[in-house]
Amino acid sequence: MSFSIETFLFVTIILILFYLIKKARAVILLAASLVFIYHLDVGSFIWILAVTAIVYGIGIAEDKLIERIEKKKDKSAVTLKILVVASVVLCAVLLFALKNIARWGERDDALIKILLPIGFSYYIFQAISYIVDVYRRKAKAEKNPINFALYMCYFPKFVSGPIERSDTFLVRVKELSGVRLFENKRFSISFSTIIYGYFLKVVVADRLAFFTTRLLNDSARFGAAWLFLGMVMYSIQIYCDFAGYSAVAIGISNLFGIELTENFHAPYLSRNISEFWRKWHISLSRWLRDYIYIPLGGSRKGNARRFLNTAIVFIICGIWHGADASFLAWGLLHGFYVMAFGLYSEAKRKRATGKEPASIMNVAGMVFTFLIVSFAWIFFGAPNIGSAACYVGRMLTMTPGVDSFAAQAADIGASRRDMILPIYGVVVLALDLLIARKDKRIGRAMQGIPDVARYVILYGMIMAILLLGIYGPGYNASSFMYVNF
Repeated sequence: MSFSIETFLFVTIILILFYLIKKARAVILLAASLVFIYHLDVGSFIWILAVTAIVYGIGIAEDKLIERIEKKKDKSAVTLKILVVASVVLCAVLLFALKNIARWGERDDALIKILLPIGFSYYIFQAISYIVDVYRRKAKAEKNPINFALYMCYFPKFVSGPIERSDTFLVRVKELSGVRLFENKRFSISFSTIIYGYFLKVVVADRLAFFTTRLLNDSARFGAAWLFLGMVMYSIQIYCDFAGYSAVAIGISNLFGIELTENFHAPYLSRNISEFWRKWHISLSRWLRDYIYIPLGGSRKGNARRFLNTAIVFIICGIWHGADASFLAWGLLHGFYVMAFGLYSEAKRKRATGKEPASIMNVAGMVFTFLIVSFAWIFFGAPNIGSAACYVGRMLTMTPGVDSFAAQAADIGASRRDMILPIYGVVVLALDLLIARKDKRIGRAMQGIPDVARYVILYGMIMAILLLGIYGPGYNASSFMYVNF
């Protein structure tokens, strides 16, 4: 959701209609979602309608076959399995083709826009989970086309997720008539969450982008010190960009009584890489676990099979983000991290003889995990594998830049005003510490602190958004980094 007066008016109008017309709340949200998508991109509007209609039909067909199976008609089981496998394969092939064919060609922007609709990865993953869950009997096929279309098209999550499961989302849709705006501090929690999301995005992520874009694309001009700083800044940028979008989506959705999946839970405070992946892009991590890792056998068939399954999952994760070798390298790095940590954990359990200083080890684990994750982000953010290799090579060999550190700062565009940038990182860390300490989402975590402190924090974030934020004409949903995936 973009930071603009149009977005504010759009959400306000939908909110008024939603609470005025209680009997048609699902219809209002679906209409709003379709208007949002159409305004965002006509091609994406056509794609989502087609995918929604096809998957809805597949779900109904599954439901009928399951009814026949329960009546002991054995041939229906084979038909059902063929239908599910064919549907999942079609979704996977379609996703792979649309994400990569245009990019492998002449990189024609018009072709990419047609073949790579906004939000496609997210609702295709939702489609796959729905088809599989109906087959597994974990969810029932939704017969109400309005409710199902809302599950697929719901506008707060359309651009960059989170990836929702039908069983939980549709339950909330069916309870819309009982939603009250001011019950259980709904409005206060939503407001805090939205402000937090916009602060992360327009104040922190977009201002850091001025530096990281130049450093990642032209690393040969800069020395190791600036490249190390760039690595750290990009780590914070991508977190604030994606977590910021997720927070805005969650906050707006909560106003309508639909609780979306939490996508980030202070991931950079993780003590190890496994914990990081339980807290980073949570909806994607769980999707990969439930629909790829566990069906492959998970960790049930020995270390060799567990490591192979882990490698497959992270290769798929890398390819999902893009077909370039740099994304594959990013995925393989994380696969290596997870496997290495698994071996380390097993060895540690076998030789454990006493208690270790928990606080020191926890801090050391957090710092180490942040650094290896940040290192992997270089491959994610660089334009190609060659640029990533150049960046890493210059940084690790402590290569000096073509000019002095101060001259490089001027070259990159840093000014005295940018000396405040480290404060942004401290603020983000403080908010993450609050989330981790309360073990709640940011909106609810802020409800647990004194009112005066909460008001000061909110006032500070609002002032930062208005005075320091990057927004205005031309700023739209496509400016979020993860819209490209």
